[in-house]
Amino acid sequence: MMRAGLYYGSGDVRPVELPVPEIGAGEVLVSVNACGICGSDTMAWYRDPSAKKQGGINTGHEITGEIVKVGEKIQGRFHVGQRVIVTHHFPCLKCERCLAGEETTCSTMHAKHIAPGGFAQYVRVFETGLDLGLYPLPESMTFESGTFVEPLGCVVRSMRKSAPIEGRSVLVVGSGLAGLLHIRLAKAMGASRIIAVDTNQGRLDAALKSGADEGVLSSASLPKADNVYVCTSAPSATRTALDAVNPGGCVMVFAADGPNKEISVPVTRFWLEQQRILFAYGAAPRDMQEAIDWIASGRVRVDDLVTHRFTLDQIGEAFDLATNPRDMSLKVLVEPQRT
Repeated sequence: MMRAGLYYGSGDVRPVELPVPEIGAGEVLVSVNACGICGSDTMAWYRDPSAKKQGGINTGHEITGEIVKVGEKIQGRFHVGQRVIVTHHFPCLKCERCLAGEETTCSTMHAKHIAPGGFAQYVRVFETGLDLGLYPLPESMTFESGTFVEPLGCVVRSMRKSAPIEGRSVLVVGSGLAGLLHIRLAKAMGASRIIAVDTNQGRLDAALKSGADEGVLSSASLPKADNVYVCTSAPSATRTALDAVNPGGCVMVFAADGPNKEISVPVTRFWLEQQRILFAYGAAPRDMQEAIDWIASGRVRVDDLVTHRFTLDQIGEAFDLATNPRDMSLKVLVEPQRT
């Protein structure tokens, strides 16, 4: 048996006992060293329907660990003791959407290729997940740093879609983890000026340490920028972004504000000033690989963003902190092998 953490609903995340997964001839078993709690893990509107339908779900997907068992069909491709990054979903890379560069809109994107999930001591990686969902963890990266590959991959995609970045001014609305990763990547990509916006001065201080040139409280009058990134689900954030983008600029909506939410767009102004409104969801394999390169090379630092670490027995407390950030919490990690 092994320990795992299951999400039953908002405010109800519990440690349970599950059988250690059995693997098939074309699969691998990974001992999970660390798994980050993603913002999407804590969104009740996004998770509760599945949790209620399935009687509890394991949402962990920012996974690093070590292979402990390899199926007989794939020996030679992977080996016991290999340090890896595991991702839960990916596109087919063959359909029209994928070939057009819109991989994360692929209809296969939401298929799950692991069981049960990263909030467990062991995770089974299906044969379908070996080619596009299992990445060697570079020797220069710790298990902790590796948990940032998936979230940074999502930011890589956001930056890719909103390019160019070099030489342009950037404004990031929301200085939580997603905002800080946008700031750090924009800095590494050569943005000319980076402005961070948040309601919390402590988070603005973290943004300045991450490379922002200026931190502005959201209650203040905001400067304008070429590229504006919405990195918080606060209802007013997208409205703020629409008002803060320069002519010819881009508003990137990176965070969602629940189902069926709508905003009013000043269509005539956007028509005259030729701004773009774009959306970024998830990470494709090319985004994941680029994120690995950014972190492994040291050009985007992530190790200082981990503020809290919990065991599986503390998973309820970990989710509570991730859902209701306090004490300047940024990245909350679960360490399944630690007791």
